[in-house]
Amino acid sequence: MSPSVFETAKKVWDTWSIRVFIIVSLSLQIFLIWFARYRKWRGGKWGKCLDILIWFAYLLADWVAGFTIGLILSEQSKSTPTERSDVHVFWAPFLLLHLGGPDTITSFALEDNEFWIRHLLGLGFQVGSTAYVFVKSLPENKLWLPTILVLIAGIIKYAERNRAFYLASFDHLGDDWSPSEWGDEIPVPAEFQKMDSPEKFEQSQEQMLLWTAVHHFGTIKMMLVGPLLSPDQSSEIRETFLQVEDSSQVLQIMEIELSLLYEVLHTKLPVVGCMIGYILRFITMCCISVALLSFSLFKKYYLLKQLDMWLTYGLLIWAFVLDIISIALLISSDWILAAHIQSRKSGFFKKRRWSRAVSQLNFITCYVNDYPSLLKEVADFLRIRGLLEDIKGIRCLSSKDFKEDPEWRFIFEEVKELNEFLNSKMAAPSQTVLDTKQVWLYSRERVLQGFTNSNELSKIVEELDYTKSVLTWHIATELCFQGVDQTSTSGNGSISHREFCKLLSDYMFYLLVMQPAIMAAVSVSWKKVFQETLADIALYVRRSSISNDEDARIKILQLITNFRNPERDINRSVLFAASELAKQLKKSESTPWEQMSKVWVHLMCFAAMNCRPHVHAQQPSKGGELLTFVWLLMNHLGLGTHFSSHY
Repeated sequence: MSPSVFETAKKVWDTWSIRVFIIVSLSLQIFLIWFARYRKWRGGKWGKCLDILIWFAYLLADWVAGFTIGLILSEQSKSTPTERSDVHVFWAPFLLLHLGGPDTITSFALEDNEFWIRHLLGLGFQVGSTAYVFVKSLPENKLWLPTILVLIAGIIKYAERNRAFYLASFDHLGDDWSPSEWGDEIPVPAEFQKMDSPEKFEQSQEQMLLWTAVHHFGTIKMMLVGPLLSPDQSSEIRETFLQVEDSSQVLQIMEIELSLLYEVLHTKLPVVGCMIGYILRFITMCCISVALLSFSLFKKYYLLKQLDMWLTYGLLIWAFVLDIISIALLISSDWILAAHIQSRKSGFFKKRRWSRAVSQLNFITCYVNDYPSLLKEVADFLRIRGLLEDIKGIRCLSSKDFKEDPEWRFIFEEVKELNEFLNSKMAAPSQTVLDTKQVWLYSRERVLQGFTNSNELSKIVEELDYTKSVLTWHIATELCFQGVDQTSTSGNGSISHREFCKLLSDYMFYLLVMQPAIMAAVSVSWKKVFQETLADIALYVRRSSISNDEDARIKILQLITNFRNPERDINRSVLFAASELAKQLKKSESTPWEQMSKVWVHLMCFAAMNCRPHVHAQQPSKGGELLTFVWLLMNHLGLGTHFSSHY
């Protein structure tokens, strides 16, 4: 390339780089403040795509803002400040506002909160750089007054974000913190625990549910940071939830609790939702308003280029608008609603708090969409097999809506029965606490007793650990579901146990394959067993003979139904166990779908309680997981104390 090309490129860079990056930074802020709040609501495949976009924008926003400050700092190293550099100096504090981020997202993941010291160092460096840029432009800088005002606002917003990181870190999440910090302490009358009598209060049902959720929110923090609940606290919570006959109310309370958890861990709410926060937010808005007024009155004096003038107006106006939007979102948050519960109309409390989407994945889809052997060997050589499997999982992923009634009601009643069953086991004089293995054996014994041929089923599954049980029951459920065209309903005829069983089966298989962090404590060597099971299928069903997914489903199900290989090592493949289990389940005149649904609730409960609390805490920012609601319900009912190895 000729020297003139380099000179032209350098001239274009010097002229447009700062302007372009300023526009990009502002655009990222607008994207984050609008779409970050959707993290709680979006589930399934599209939710994961949105999550990736938000993650990309979150990382890029900090990099762009910091890089642009560096560009302005480099420009200011020139010996003679120019009129153009004056407006660039004015733009630098806006980048501090952008580094402060919108109120709707401070951290993308929990790990961001744990690095609050690193963010604090970044605060000092970026504020120091911006201040240096401003001081170096004096005394020739004609924009010194609005620059100072925006600089004050930028420092406040950036400090708010660092304070939010600090408060949301696990080292400080358990500090003394109560709803009284949001104003007057919220009164919780003793009658309020009687949730089956809402007519006693003037508040609407939604207000009462929100009130109760705030009252018990401290227990979630205690579960996250480690200390056990006192017997009185545990008894109070258990009695509250056992007295509730309407399972949908329990679900709504837990929705609010997890929504509160999301706001505390990933937003600026703990910082801006107190009296000091209100004062600081008032100061920032005043600074931006006065800066906008000052710039408007003296714009002719500044002699700016037309493009720079309109870009500056855009920065000022959008800074003000974003603050207004943040305040509106703050007012609609659950904490602020709870702090002013008696002065709000019931319509304020009706809002969406999680996706209510249950992700679905099954082994047949995984087999049909598996990669050729050569591609897998190349991926193994490059050590990107995990990435390849994740892509396949997303391609095969689907989701179904989860209903409060009757699906949640069935889970709620089953967990209550499990609670009574385990309490009866602990009532024995020699048994004061149950470890994880005992809980697994006792609960499995309970659900198998409900089958007419429980002895035969026990012989098949007694040697299976948790991972093999999930795979075996998943394949057996798929066999029964595809082989029978009927529905089984509960006594009130409101639930199809066949569809519900299929939903839980595909959901648990999705967790096993796509959510290793959630299943880490129970999914021992599942990949090896799953791959060997697929290898057994591949011996008899060639992908080249498959014309479509339905054809594959028919051929694979025919193979499994007639599969005979009792000598196959159960530690390598569960195909034979699944085949035998399905045959036993089909021996009844009608497939016992209701009892199979109880088996899946049992498997889900065991996974929920063995998952680490901090992993559950990550789920509200990903659209929410049904498993997290089950975990929270079990803890509210006192089941957490049965697991001595984890609690």
